[in-house]
Order: sequence, then C-alpha cells, then structure tokens
Amino acid sequence: MRPVTTELERRLIERIRREGPITFRDFMQAALYDPELGYYNTERSKIGAQGDYYTSSNVHPAFGAVLAQAIADWWAGSAQPLTIVELGPGTGQLAFDVIAALRDEHEAIFDHLTYLLVDASPAMRMRQQEKLAVFTDQLRWLELNEIERAPISGIVFSNEFVDALPVHRARHTKGEIEELYVAAATRDEAAHLSLAWGNPSTEKLTEYIRRMDLALREGQQVEINLDAVDWLARIQRALAKGLLITIDYGDSVSQLCAQDRSSGTLRSFYRHRLIDSPLERVGEQDITASVNFTALIEYGRDLGFELVSYERQTAFLIRKGLIERITCQHGQSDSMDDLKERLAVKNLFVPGGVSDSFRVLIQRR
Repeated sequence: MRPVTTELERRLIERIRREGPITFRDFMQAALYDPELGYYNTERSKIGAQGDYYTSSNVHPAFGAVLAQAIADWWAGSAQPLTIVELGPGTGQLAFDVIAALRDEHEAIFDHLTYLLVDASPAMRMRQQEKLAVFTDQLRWLELNEIERAPISGIVFSNEFVDALPVHRARHTKGEIEELYVAAATRDEAAHLSLAWGNPSTEKLTEYIRRMDLALREGQQVEINLDAVDWLARIQRALAKGLLITIDYGDSVSQLCAQDRSSGTLRSFYRHRLIDSPLERVGEQDITASVNFTALIEYGRDLGFELVSYERQTAFLIRKGLIERITCQHGQSDSMDDLKERLAVKNLFVPGGVSDSFRVLIQRR
C-alpha cells in the first residue's frame, strides 16, 4: 500500500472523511490549484529541464516571434490600439518573446500595446513580473472577472492553459454513465486516497456525451471538461470583439474518444516522467488531459464564436514563416551556438517534436 506522501493529501483525506467522496474534478482542482499547496501555486520550477515538462514557448523564442507576426497580420488595418490578453502565462517567457518581437518588428503596434496577464498563482505572477520587468509600461495583471466587467477589443490567447483545467472522468457501463470519485480508504490503520465509481454528480456529463455524439463501448473512460465550457462563456463576456486563440495539445473528439482509447487521455508528470497514478505526490506532480477541440468549436459556436481556423501547430508555424525566420536569423553558420539554436527550433516542426500533438484553434467574435 502506498503511504500518504504530502500535506495536501492529508488534508484531502480529512475533507473526504468529513464530507464524503469528491468528484475527480474536485480532486484535480485541489491538486493543481489549492491556494497554499496546489501544484501551480508552489514555487518549485514546473517548466524546463529542472521542472516536469517542456512547452513550445520555452523551446525557442521563434515561437513567440511567429505568434507576434501573426497577431500583427490579424490586427493590420485596425485604427484601435491593440490589447492582448494572455491566460495562464506560465514563466512569462512567451509574453516576453511576443512583446519583444512586436517592439523590434512592429513599432506602431508596440507603442500603443496593452498586454494583460491573467494568472491565479501568486508564485507564477512573481516569476512573470521578474521576467517582464523591461516591459512594465505595457503590462497589467488582472483576474478574468475584472476583464468581464469591462470587455476588451483585441486578442485573447492561451498556450497550454485549457489542458490544465480540472476534468470530470466518466465511463460507460451496462448502458449507463458512471462518474469517477476520489474516496478515502484505510488499510492496516493507514489512510490513503482511492478511486471509486458512482452516479454522475451532474446531468451536464450525459448532456456533454450526447452533444459530442459519443458512442462509448463497455467500460470505456473519457474526460469531460465542463470547466472549459464555463471558461468559453467567461471569455465571451470578456471579449467584445476580436480573436480567441487556443494553443494546446489535443485533438478532435473522434480521435480522443476512439474506441481503442479505453482509458482516456489523463496523464500525470513528475520530473519529465509519466506517472501511473494521479493520486501520487498530490500537489507535487502535474495532472493534465488532452483538449477536446471539437467541444471548444461546438460550444464556442453556441456563444457566438465563429471558427476561423483549426490546424496542427506545426502547420500553423510553417504557414506563418517559422522556417524563413530561422533561415534568415542563422543563415549558413555552423557555429556551435547556431547549431544548438537550429536543433532547438527543429523540435517545433519535425514529426515527433514538441509541436506534433499540438493544435491551434482561432475563433472570432
């Protein structure tokens, strides 16, 4: 039996003993976002070689430069100053690269730029403020509900944000839908967290399954991200006019919920290793699920978002000039630094690289 390993796990066991089993969604919310002990609210590095995973924005600054060029193209011809809202800015590296590219290549936009960062983690905000200190005049940190009260015209984007929203887990069994709960069990006088199936906590789960037209086979598990649907509604209130850009790893519902994917897409990471159980190292490991882009498109349409484009991140980066940018930047140099740079950026577009499982969804209001 695995022993209790973290203070957050102990607190969750106490909560469950008082209140009863909690949905997997509520467990994931606590594991990632508990104000004191949640994964994203602690100061340990999460991204890069010393963390648990890599992101495209931390592979090479060309990622941010290409995104900045795309933003400038989309905003071309507008008489209004540009407002950019980034959700879940992480270390602040992508914001730095985007703003720096706008400063260097699109001075007219940069001179009137407002860049709003939305992040609930005090620890991450501190890192962002340090990283972005040279751009203080362009920056503001806000809560999403503050933007909702005064909707903006501009561009709202996120990079690896939706995959970190907590998900419900459901399965099809004997013609019914069951939901996964986290309970507290005791063995040899030692308490630990355990998983148990029960009746759905909300009818929205079965409504979602019907909306996605899922034909689940017996025992098949799926993740249902109701928080992403709520998030879309909040963005609809925050964005009066402009673009919503979602960059994340995921796929269409037909691929994510194919019948050969019986266990869903939930994964946990610690020190760049895939961990078998989300119940291990509670608060100290990442928990994530692939994004259902079909749901973002369909529910987004209900909220007035028009589909502009949906494609692999690799295709998007190539279409927006990544290869030309790197060629111009490094030419034919064979210096060790330039070779390292080219090897890094190669991960953004080669099969099996960091971009291979990512998608870019652009919607317009």
